[in-house]
Amino acid sequence: MKIRNKFFKFILQILILILIGGYFTSSLIQSTFATNIDRSPNVIITIDSNGRISQKGNLFDGQLYPSTTEQAEKGIGSINGVIRINNQYKKIDVENIAVGLKNLVIRNNYPEQEVYTSFLDNVRLKVEKGKFLSFNKTIIDFTRLKNILYDSGSKEYKGYVLNSSDKFSIAKGDTIDLKYTLQMVLDAGNELEAVTASMPIYINLMENAIDDGKDDNNEKDDDKDDDKDRHDRNRHFKNDEEILDEEIPLAFLNMNDHIQYIQGYPDNTVRPEGLITREEVATAFYRLLDENYRLSIFTLIEDFPDIESDRWSVKHIATLANGSITNGYPDGSYKPDNYITRAELATIASKFDKLTLVDSNLFSDIEGHWGSKYINSAALKGWVSGYPDGTFKPDQCITRAEFVTLVNNVLERRVHKGDILPEARAFPDLLEDAWYYEAMQEAINSHTYNRLEDSYEEWLEIYYPVLDM
Repeated sequence: MKIRNKFFKFILQILILILIGGYFTSSLIQSTFATNIDRSPNVIITIDSNGRISQKGNLFDGQLYPSTTEQAEKGIGSINGVIRINNQYKKIDVENIAVGLKNLVIRNNYPEQEVYTSFLDNVRLKVEKGKFLSFNKTIIDFTRLKNILYDSGSKEYKGYVLNSSDKFSIAKGDTIDLKYTLQMVLDAGNELEAVTASMPIYINLMENAIDDGKDDNNEKDDDKDDDKDRHDRNRHFKNDEEILDEEIPLAFLNMNDHIQYIQGYPDNTVRPEGLITREEVATAFYRLLDENYRLSIFTLIEDFPDIESDRWSVKHIATLANGSITNGYPDGSYKPDNYITRAELATIASKFDKLTLVDSNLFSDIEGHWGSKYINSAALKGWVSGYPDGTFKPDQCITRAEFVTLVNNVLERRVHKGDILPEARAFPDLLEDAWYYEAMQEAINSHTYNRLEDSYEEWLEIYYPVLDM
């Protein structure tokens, strides 16, 4: 009897321990983002089934104040949040992380460069990875932004390579969370008061980065500067012939809905042989962006001195500039009324696909030209073509008909004249025997379609949606 009582007492103790353990485990699970897929993250990174990366949200979603490390970790003066990575591609080995810094808004009289430099020196980032119940592994430990920043036009700012022990993998179909903390150090100056910015986060900008075995990424030694030039920044995709040189997230176009993206002028002309301006191009691409992607980069804030806040194209230019799809000139201006050149247009188009590099130029007049790699890449994809004499004429302005031809090539929009519906829009200066007639019709009519065996379309219906024109 005594033995039986001891046995039941032992079983009861085990059950009590299980219940207590279950209670605390449940509480811990509810308190961590790593195991709660339903709690809303601050930043969502999605890697789709084709390996394309898109992002929603902003790390710098709030206001920073000087604080100690201990205060920052408790949320005092800091910005704390979660980055969620959803991988629908193949297994991803995350070896490097970077942040961007865009649309710095300064609400004081300090010079922009001074504020920018101070921001990179005095704001730090901590990133932690979760395991089962909590974020228990620090992979970036309060590191200055200057050592994590990625700037595609800079040799200095190339992101942050994780230590060998901190690299991690994400299996296909998996979702993982990273906790982050942004801290402004106590000795930050008044120039950082009320500063806000857009701060995206990037993963695997340097997928084949070389680990030299040195543990030089611990920011506890504040004097260690970025030395990422020793890393190979080329990123190889499924086709090894394609190498991404501009290591920025690709922009996404709406490839399915064939909406109108060009409209006529008040005098009832469409001017296919007229030149097209930089703001007209920005407006057309804005309309063609994937809706979710457009929302993720939408802004009315731009930093071009020649763009007034009430200009009709401000949201189109500002949004595309925010997504690094279009850029200004070295003097800071945008020149919206300038006619766009063939090189500038090839460069914008190249932001919508991986950049394909070549050993030698495809045209005789682009050697040493700033846009040569974009021109070569666009030509290899069949988006642009040169002239019979082997030239490209990169600095020549482009016509509206040439513009829609390039865009239709990118979007794979093409129709035979016989499959254009009778109710299609007509303009007196759009002649049916012109070489560009079909391409212009694709651009000025929203339509449903069936894809034919020869890759052309059969139009089914023309419709008139409310468009952001």
